[in-house]
Amino acid sequence: MYPNSPNIRLKLLTLNQIQNSIGTSSFQLHSSKEVIGINFSITSNEYYESKRTDIKIDLALKIQSFLFNHSQYADIDGSIYKIERTYQVGQFIELYLSKTNIRKSDIIGYA
Repeated sequence: MYPNSPNIRLKLLTLNQIQNSIGTSSFQLHSSKEVIGINFSITSNEYYESKRTDIKIDLALKIQSFLFNHSQYADIDGSIYKIERTYQVGQFIELYLSKTNIRKSDIIGYA
């Protein structure tokens, strides 16, 4: 990481969607990995692309590539975000996240 960079702690989450006997969907934690990333601003091109595709990007950050395990979700300060897009940039991978309505209490096996 770069010295004096704005760091952010996050947990990369791999979740499986399961249905109970009455058909209600819930999430079950498959794996969790805590990493540190660098928060950065969303570019104007990324903003317009998110408008075009109707996917609102709430947060963008970079982590070292070898830390990324192809997780679909991230927990940042108790909020669950969906990883919408990733871009490889040298030794880093950029993650573009959108906030979800999933609560930590909705995830089976996640404390």
